[in-house]
Amino acid sequence: MNEYKLHAQDTGGKPIDKDAFELDTLRRAPWYQPGSGDKLAQFAVCPRCDNPIQLMGLYQLPPNVKNPFGRHTTSGIHGIGPIDTEARDNCPYFNPRQHEKTDRKARFDGVPRKIVHLLIEQFDRVVYILEKQTQVVLSKKALGGMLERYKAEQGYLYTGATLRNVPWIFAYMSDATPLFAQRVSKNLELANAIKTHVPEAAINEDGRLFPCASAGARGGYLDLEMSFIKHRIIRGSETSGLSESMRLVLSQKRRSGPVEIYRQEIQFDPDGFERLINTP
Repeated sequence: MNEYKLHAQDTGGKPIDKDAFELDTLRRAPWYQPGSGDKLAQFAVCPRCDNPIQLMGLYQLPPNVKNPFGRHTTSGIHGIGPIDTEARDNCPYFNPRQHEKTDRKARFDGVPRKIVHLLIEQFDRVVYILEKQTQVVLSKKALGGMLERYKAEQGYLYTGATLRNVPWIFAYMSDATPLFAQRVSKNLELANAIKTHVPEAAINEDGRLFPCASAGARGGYLDLEMSFIKHRIIRGSETSGLSESMRLVLSQKRRSGPVEIYRQEIQFDPDGFERLINTP
């Protein structure tokens, strides 16, 4: 991995860099302490799973390695923290893989509990991130529905959920959200797809989605829903970072089943989320 944090209670990660790490720690324990063979080693915390990591190559790079990197330790580190094997085994840095949407952790303690606390304390910023990327503005009722479905799905226990992808996994685990009466006009491509493929739909002056006048009586309902699918994690070498994404899909229910109207790839921006939650 190419990032670290000093304490398990921290939410963000910092790039692994010798000068920055020295400035953060002032070369003090517990981040500097004897490692294997009593050689001085450097330790920190994995930003994704809260487990101890050792910083490798901070002062002497291994052969054929260009940058220092972090590696999970095999045991707890005094002053840094114990090993949480379930969290470590599901960490994208320790065991990079694609997670099934139905995969759940067995325990609520640890990272899942912190995810729930972060959602509670930072929900306005979670919503802001999603609105910024999708350009869809949801009502309080629609957001409440997303929260109810996320809770019912136990999205905080999803094995692919970490402290660094909270906004996106919240959306991913909220299933399908009706866009009836929601503001969609800022997403020009989505709005154009609706105009092209759903002739019975109209977007009013306020940017909200409603049935057009010719589609039926006033107060009619329009079945268009927004879902998030295909959560993907890509990790390069041991020294590199992670890339995460998911897909926004707009669909309409028809006699033959749901039909895709529009799709958009959403790239996760954990550093942007970290900057936002640390902004007063």
